[in-house]
Amino acid sequence: MYDVIVVGAGHAGCEAALAAARIGARTLLLTMNLDLIAQMPCNPSVGGPAKGHLVREIDALGGEMARNIDRTFIQIRLLNSSKGPAVQALRAQADKRLYSLSMKHTLESTPNLHLKQAMVEKVLVEGDRVQGVVTNTGWVYHGRTVVLTTGTFLAGRILSGEHAWPAGRAGEFPATGLSASLRELGFTLRRLQTNTPPRIDARTIDFSQTVPQLGSDTPLYFQFPISNVQCPMSNVQFPIP
Repeated sequence: MYDVIVVGAGHAGCEAALAAARIGARTLLLTMNLDLIAQMPCNPSVGGPAKGHLVREIDALGGEMARNIDRTFIQIRLLNSSKGPAVQALRAQADKRLYSLSMKHTLESTPNLHLKQAMVEKVLVEGDRVQGVVTNTGWVYHGRTVVLTTGTFLAGRILSGEHAWPAGRAGEFPATGLSASLRELGFTLRRLQTNTPPRIDARTIDFSQTVPQLGSDTPLYFQFPISNVQCPMSNVQFPIP
């Protein structure tokens, strides 16, 4: 019996599982693929206007995102630096694979937190109380609380031009069983759509017509307070004045 079961190991799922485990709750984190924890499939950046403030707020509440991006960014800069503090925001470009591996290491090193690879097919409910989840292999995990952080996977579809097909992300299965289970429980599912710009072959770009956006010359970090950070890309430790 788990105190908390979290379904989905994206950014929200990782934070939910860590928050529960860190206050002493016996926590289970279920994901379809343990090699894609905290995966950044599209834009490998953290922060920016509004979103940068959210990362700082997560950090203030004891979350992991700020620490993880500070460990794994390859560039960071302060946006709107010529304007007032209210509209300034940090934005970091991450090493996508390193970000995922670093978050996975944090999860695996956290007491009270168990990771398992499985696709959840059904939420178990008796009366008005949740009892746990059932996976596609028939395993039943009992829990007092179930947190769904499913991202784009609930009855997910990919659209490319005039073509559409079921998928959670490119090359990954959608969570069709869980979607049906939620409908049976009386939930109404609505579809949100995110649009991803095309990737352009660098060999076809005239870079002489572009302006580079360089990173900051001075160390910048999302987490606060901090004394130093080990940069894995350069293996240099940057002190904070």
